[in-house]
Amino acid sequence: MDDRLIGKCGFYCGACPTFLSGECSGCMENQQPGDCFSRDCVLQKKLRFCGECADFPCDTILTRPRVTVLDPAWLEWKKRSRR
Repeated sequence: MDDRLIGKCGFYCGACPTFLSGECSGCMENQQPGDCFSRDCVLQKKLRFCGECADFPCDTILTRPRVTVLDPAWLEWKKRSRR
């Protein structure tokens, strides 16, 4: 596995249909500030991945459309199991 292909959201870009189809080059290659909430947030907090955050999964990625490619049902389960 190529670590450069792990998105800041934690998803492995090498398994992403959008990346594999050439519609996305991964969040660290060509994305700019403002292109991706998860990328911007992780870089601002000086983390490697979203899952390292104490607030993961935060209310923003649970409620804001297209903020992450992670499965909404899994994120909800993760938040409930965190308590």
